[in-house]
Amino acid sequence: MEKNNNKIAFQTEIDISLANALRRSVMEIPVLAIDEVEIYKNDSALYDEVIAHRIGLVPLKMDKTMNEKTEFELKLVKTGPGFVYSGELKGKEEVVYDNMPITLLEDGKEIELVAFAKIGQGIKHTKFTPGIANYTEENGEIQFSIESFGQMSAEKILEEAAEVIKKNLSELKQ
Repeated sequence: MEKNNNKIAFQTEIDISLANALRRSVMEIPVLAIDEVEIYKNDSALYDEVIAHRIGLVPLKMDKTMNEKTEFELKLVKTGPGFVYSGELKGKEEVVYDNMPITLLEDGKEIELVAFAKIGQGIKHTKFTPGIANYTEENGEIQFSIESFGQMSAEKILEEAAEVIKKNLSELKQ
């Protein structure tokens, strides 16, 4: 029905229980996300908790060489005036979208922080979710849709979710 890097939508005649298992398996795909934020200076009008929350929503690019034992660090130092954007988080990792606004700094106001990212799964916390999967049933067919948050393509999310199902069934079989 539709296919591009950020969205895939298709019709299929699979059982509804398999469609639901596929939807739920998206939450088990490992994803890199900001887990903790240490704020050293925040002269903005927003509370530290709001800044940390906004930074936690910034999707980070995944690399196949990354593993779950590694913690990654991104730094942000800026003096106003002007908006602070996600692209100003600097480190070895890259943000998916550079222009996500975090806060506004007035003239002479500063922000300084370090964000720590790690790989996790959405079943532990939704910040580790690579996208949204949903389905509807119409006339005996399932219409399935996946929208990516940008860490990986929607097609890759579908492939990874299918691999999660295979792995879980293999573990169940043992």
